[in-house]
Amino acid sequence: VSTFRQAFSFTVVRNPWTRLVSAYRDKLSDEKSGGASKRSIGMKIVGEMRGIKDKEELQKLYPTFTEFAKWLVKHHGSGNPHFHQQYTTLCIPNARYDYIVPLEYAGVLSKEVWGRINANTSLLGSYDKSSDPRLQKSALYAKEWFPKIDKKTNEKLYKLFEMDFALMNYSNFTHPDFPLPLHDLNR
Repeated sequence: VSTFRQAFSFTVVRNPWTRLVSAYRDKLSDEKSGGASKRSIGMKIVGEMRGIKDKEELQKLYPTFTEFAKWLVKHHGSGNPHFHQQYTTLCIPNARYDYIVPLEYAGVLSKEVWGRINANTSLLGSYDKSSDPRLQKSALYAKEWFPKIDKKTNEKLYKLFEMDFALMNYSNFTHPDFPLPLHDLNR
């Protein structure tokens, strides 16, 4: 057996909806806290979705979350690795993981993971001030923003990320425990 196959491996995953909201906020929005790091993609989205071609005008504009969602559907989740389905990045089913840690439980589970490699630290947790994932900004924005998107786009977006929801057993934005993974399948 190769050393690679014997190596301890883990990955951190996130609810697809909060991941998309976080990617939008960090990469495309006009939020002063860090948005627009992928300005060229944001300009491309605005130009395509609003039909604007003037580069000077595009420099001043940012896509709305709804425009981002519709653009993702139109382009099948492409544009930036932060917008891709997690299962493709994780190389499932070809990769083997000892732990797949939901970000929402990273604080608790990181002790177990780091203990396996004799390290004394924690996995990256949320940069949000709330320790309850249901009260973090990206979850609250997801609950606010997704219902504003038309039903057809939401269904197509869900279909695009359906494998992530299924493989990681995550709740939808309409579930009371959103964004937590569902552990009781009868709920």
